[in-house]
Amino acid sequence: MGISYAYKYIMHLSYLGTNFSGWQIQDNAKTIQGVLMEALKCIVNKDIPLIVGAGRTDSGVHAINFYAHFEWDEINIEQLKYKMNRFLPIDIVLHSINRIDIDFHARYSAKSRKYEYWLSTVKDPFLINRAYFFEKTLNLELMNLGAKMFIGKKDFSAFSKSKSLNNVCSIKSAYWVKSKNMLIFSIESDRFLYNMVRCIVGTLINLGLEKINLDQLSNIMLSSSRSHAGYSVPACGLYLVDIKYPKVFSLESI
Repeated sequence: MGISYAYKYIMHLSYLGTNFSGWQIQDNAKTIQGVLMEALKCIVNKDIPLIVGAGRTDSGVHAINFYAHFEWDEINIEQLKYKMNRFLPIDIVLHSINRIDIDFHARYSAKSRKYEYWLSTVKDPFLINRAYFFEKTLNLELMNLGAKMFIGKKDFSAFSKSKSLNNVCSIKSAYWVKSKNMLIFSIESDRFLYNMVRCIVGTLINLGLEKINLDQLSNIMLSSSRSHAGYSVPACGLYLVDIKYPKVFSLESI
């Protein structure tokens, strides 16, 4: 049997994913989860249980709001937060640590997740590895008509290489907005398949370039074939921006 701890704690953090091979611990690779666990282990000077994340972001993907949980005995939360931020590299920031209900699970308790994809329409050296530079003219109105077609409970096999037996997702919202020299795609769903958002964005770019039309987009969605959809855009423009949990779980200190 594993060791039982008295409390469960939730971490709220942000990270720039450029220098990491994603969230999940891997052999011979620098990951967000691995760096967090190493920092915590150094501080408590003991072996620690797994830090469980809200999701498994891929290599190069960023997170503006990310949550993770771990179990431990009573600790001084403010001291731990201070020490963790001293240990962590500049591209990971720990905003808070709080005690949470023992039934909470950072991944499985989540009701929905929201991602954004950032497309820069001008060459900007300050956005290297933070946005996808795309200078061709896009039909944003057509792309938003296409984005609306993704909303609802549908099979997204055409937009993922996932080998999951269940490729059905419930998309709550999907839309593009223009902000100065940036085109931002937002999408919220109860779950996402591997590489799904980046495949959807690549397909909507093809729609915006008028390489395909709305009828063809509909046929792609119905095909369940990844080979029919658009290309997977680079990871650098993808951000996990929000995760929603049931109100029963207070993310504030208890």
